[in-house]
Amino acid sequence: MPEKILSLDIGRSSIKAVLATVSLRGYELTGMSLVDIDEAGGVEGALKKLFENDAFRNSVCATSLPSKSFSFRNIKLPFKDRKKIDKTIAYELEPLIPYSAEDVLIDYTVLGQRDQSGIFAAVIPETNVGNLIRLLDKCHVEASAINIDAVPVVSKLIAGGVKGCGLLLDIGYRDTTGVLFREGRIFHIRHFPFGGASITRALAEAAGIEFSEAEEKKRSGDTGKTGEKISAVCREFFSEVKNTLEFLRLKGELEEAPAEIFLTGGGALYLPLTGEMEAFFSLPVEPVDSSAAEDISIKEGVAEGLNPMLMNQAIALATGEGKKGAGFNFARGRFRPKRVYEKFRKDFRWVAALVLIILCVLGVDLYMGYHYDRTLLNKVNQEIAAVFKKTSPEVTRVVDPVQQLKVKIAGERRSSAGLNGNGFGIKTLDILKDISRLIPESTELLITSFTFDGETVKIKGETDNFNSVDGIKNNLGKSDWFKDVTISSASLIKKGSRVGFDLRMGIKDKKIRRLEV
Repeated sequence: MPEKILSLDIGRSSIKAVLATVSLRGYELTGMSLVDIDEAGGVEGALKKLFENDAFRNSVCATSLPSKSFSFRNIKLPFKDRKKIDKTIAYELEPLIPYSAEDVLIDYTVLGQRDQSGIFAAVIPETNVGNLIRLLDKCHVEASAINIDAVPVVSKLIAGGVKGCGLLLDIGYRDTTGVLFREGRIFHIRHFPFGGASITRALAEAAGIEFSEAEEKKRSGDTGKTGEKISAVCREFFSEVKNTLEFLRLKGELEEAPAEIFLTGGGALYLPLTGEMEAFFSLPVEPVDSSAAEDISIKEGVAEGLNPMLMNQAIALATGEGKKGAGFNFARGRFRPKRVYEKFRKDFRWVAALVLIILCVLGVDLYMGYHYDRTLLNKVNQEIAAVFKKTSPEVTRVVDPVQQLKVKIAGERRSSAGLNGNGFGIKTLDILKDISRLIPESTELLITSFTFDGETVKIKGETDNFNSVDGIKNNLGKSDWFKDVTISSASLIKKGSRVGFDLRMGIKDKKIRRLEV
């Protein structure tokens, strides 16, 4: 699912918000809003009005703080390892800033690492960040990134391929932030007490009209004969910028003059400002349009009525490249965003415990099932062994009782079916049936033993007299199955008057039986 990023540019007069959807192809701007702070009754009211639109909720939030809240310092450290820099930078900066090191948040960029590390550091009191966090928290918003107001626009310029030395001037309602960058690194940021309100105030004084009326005239371009007064105010601001550049050059921090000046912010919408700036600095001045980047597309209808100069910072925050060395993030320390797993860590522990219990129950169930099946198998094996011993007591070595029984049964079947020698195809039942058919019902006959080995049938029996023995022999001799019927023995049984006899007869060859038929 594409990630949604909400950026909040909280200015002096308005809050600019941009909602961007991140995909593999880049960023799509799906929502924009500009809320007037005075009309909403303050910053908190403006935020609540903004979040009445559900589209801006449940997104990753990026915002910024004004540059005038920060202290900026250039320092050098005698080592290159970033971990060492992190541990020592607060102690190096403490003598250079009007705060205790324990009361501030510090972020920095590394400008170069030849013999030592050149560091550009930004410092802000924790209270400033805490106030912003609490303000957002009232609207149930958590900032994952807190930058310095104009820095995201510079980061976007750098990501877009701007090289060499450049100066960005973000002219707001009352304040201007100047950012100097070189070869993808920001090396100086300064706040100037100049903004769109300075131009409006000069126009009102020159024309003798109210501030609100002068603001309307400025926006419409109807400055009349007040242009010279406005130009004087602008030139005063330009002189401050030029003095800053000269001071940095004398300190050795500005090796080359900026090749171009970039303009953004609502105060830069005063059209004559660009021309006067180009004339004063003898440099090209280019308005910035962050939405024109190749990796940004805008959903139809989203940007209607909104000027890119007003929305540049919000757009840059929402689509920031986050390149190392080009930006800052003060959502750190105790203001670090709480991840979902941190917010619901206790719930996760309960869930983990529940999962563990379920796994244990499943494990016990599997073991009990295995134990029951194993017990049943052992019982079945014991029963098989008992049956085998009962049916085959002559076998002393039991390896596989089932297979051994199968072999024995197959052998018995072959034997009973006469599958060997001349008796091929004769079944024991056929022999018994033939005996029953040939011996008359009037003849008394008790068979006490019957043996058939496939070729010979041996019968032991009892009858009433010797004549009956001869009759049985003669009748069996008429069979199609038997040959050479002989009486092996015949004798009186000691107890009683009955005669016991042994009868032997062979099985006719199959071919012979066919000829006889």
